[in-house]
Amino acid sequence: MWKAVSMLLLALGLAFSFSYVKAEEDLHHIPVTEQEFIVAYDPDLPPLHMENENLDGFSIEIFNEVAERTGLRIQYIPMSKEESLEAIREREIDMILSINFSEQDAEFMEFSESILSSSVGLVVPAEEENIEGITSLSGQVTALQRETIEYGFLRNVQGIRYQATSNQVTGLELLVSGRADAFVGNVLTAEHFFEERDLIENYQVVNNYVLPVEFSVGVQGEHYQLLHTINRGIREVKSDGTYTQIYENWFVDEEEQLISQLWRALQITGVLFLAIIILLLLGVRWNRQLKREVDKKTRVLNRLNQSLQYQVEQTKNSTEFQRQILNSSPRGIITINDNREVTTINPKAIHLLEADEDIKGKRFEEHPLLKKLLEGKYAQVMKGEGRQFLGQETIWTNSQNESLYLRYYVYPLYNFASEITGIIFAIEDNTAEQMVRQQMFEQEKNQALSRVVAGIAHEIRNPLSSIKTFVELIPKKFQSERFQKQITTHVPREIDRLNQLIEGLIDYARPKTQSVEVVNLISIVKDCAILFERTVNNKGFNLETDWPEQVCVKADPDQLKQVIINLMINGLDAMEERKDDNTLSLQLTVKKGPSSVFVIVKDEGPGITEEAKKKVFEPFYTTKAKGTGLGLSIAQQYVKENHGKLRIDGVKDKGTKVELEFPIVPCRREASKE
Repeated sequence: MWKAVSMLLLALGLAFSFSYVKAEEDLHHIPVTEQEFIVAYDPDLPPLHMENENLDGFSIEIFNEVAERTGLRIQYIPMSKEESLEAIREREIDMILSINFSEQDAEFMEFSESILSSSVGLVVPAEEENIEGITSLSGQVTALQRETIEYGFLRNVQGIRYQATSNQVTGLELLVSGRADAFVGNVLTAEHFFEERDLIENYQVVNNYVLPVEFSVGVQGEHYQLLHTINRGIREVKSDGTYTQIYENWFVDEEEQLISQLWRALQITGVLFLAIIILLLLGVRWNRQLKREVDKKTRVLNRLNQSLQYQVEQTKNSTEFQRQILNSSPRGIITINDNREVTTINPKAIHLLEADEDIKGKRFEEHPLLKKLLEGKYAQVMKGEGRQFLGQETIWTNSQNESLYLRYYVYPLYNFASEITGIIFAIEDNTAEQMVRQQMFEQEKNQALSRVVAGIAHEIRNPLSSIKTFVELIPKKFQSERFQKQITTHVPREIDRLNQLIEGLIDYARPKTQSVEVVNLISIVKDCAILFERTVNNKGFNLETDWPEQVCVKADPDQLKQVIINLMINGLDAMEERKDDNTLSLQLTVKKGPSSVFVIVKDEGPGITEEAKKKVFEPFYTTKAKGTGLGLSIAQQYVKENHGKLRIDGVKDKGTKVELEFPIVPCRREASKE
């Protein structure tokens, strides 16, 4: 009966293994590095491994064949199952031979395809009549090996007393010696054990299929190249009949082998005969169905042809639609491929760049404007990080010597696989918008100028009155030495005072033409303070100032003065909303850092909300009843044009602080004298 079970398990194992041959035959053979692999085997697991005069056993023969076919160099070492599991976990060995799958072991070990299918059986003495199955083991002493699937299975069955051993042979010896009432383990090992000791008649298998067992090769965790090589060798051994021959030598006698061969021959003959009949019937039916299938495929091809024609028409329409969009776009649009060549350009771009159609196919560096704008940006966009440059501005002088304000955008061009294949460059003429913004700023500046003039009118009247008084006294006191000293002291001082006020007004009212130079920032801040000193006092506020002796920046002095004056006007307007408090102060300070200088205008007005902070630089956004909303927007633009930064901070009801930051540069001799 055990031999019949073995034949059944062999057939199941072969069917399972052969099912993978076709699916895996196209896999590439992965070469294994030239090294010797250590293979652990359990010496007490006959007939899979046995130590007689030489190392022998079914699994040994199978694995030797695998090693020979795959070129693996191996070294066998004997270990108990527990020792081998610990060794492969510690990476002291490479493989374990004849081990069954376990989810716990799979955490650190990979398992090959099956090399043997067997089962766990229940063995008892022949005279035992009370034990008929696993359910009859309650109260009985059962011998079994640790770290096996039967060990894990029986531990969950209550009432069983078991003797756990390190191997199968020791468990069988406990049964033979009478120290155990039953043995649960591999039926092939039990059969070999009893035959070798001529005890086959003294014991019986009451249940030869308690659990299925698949023996395979355990490979060190994540060593997939070695695992693939072993699986390839196992499939080759099974596919060419070597496996069957080795199996029959170990587990099938000659009589059963002959019966099996005859039965296989009858099966093959019957299958061939049945196949011939089926093929004849199918041939007749095939001939009838072939015409129907041809007609069906013809109709399908006609429908596909119509669909293809429709798709071609749709593609042409889509292409024409895209072309019309590009041609009518108010922006110039250019695409550049990964070879830095212009691939498409619409009419608007040709007009702005003053280029010809033949620019397509040329490198963008050949056009001066494209080279200027894209030289440093092309590589950054093409890196694959999706870098974009949006809303960049520049000034370009065309062939008619006209200065154009241009705004441009640079962003990646993707293909259908979301891979960057080039860039898209869009450009638009922003000259009209710039002119409007400058006109609006001039209006804003004129309004501010009116307020400044009104504030310093009294300041101008005072020195004029003093000068007039001294002039009227000249005929009477010209000979007075004291009078001469006073007139020579006070009159020049009052004249200088008038000169400072008038120069400040003239500088502020001067038309904007940017002229960047190295200037003493303190001189500019002082001029702004002089212009506002009388205005601040007349409104009942204090002007607090603090600055170092000298610090220079590279900027347009007129633009800096206009920005600071606008910020001071905003601060005064804010503090006028809290006129009930006469102790308010407007602070104008300059702080010098290691590499930057900070101009700070701080008021004690009603402050600024978080929502206003987000919108304060947007054109035409204002919280004033009669404001234009352009002051801070233009101020920010001027600060950026002079390589500076503008930050606004404040808390509602706590005042507002505006901070300008500029890089410090060495002072020239002319700037230091200002």
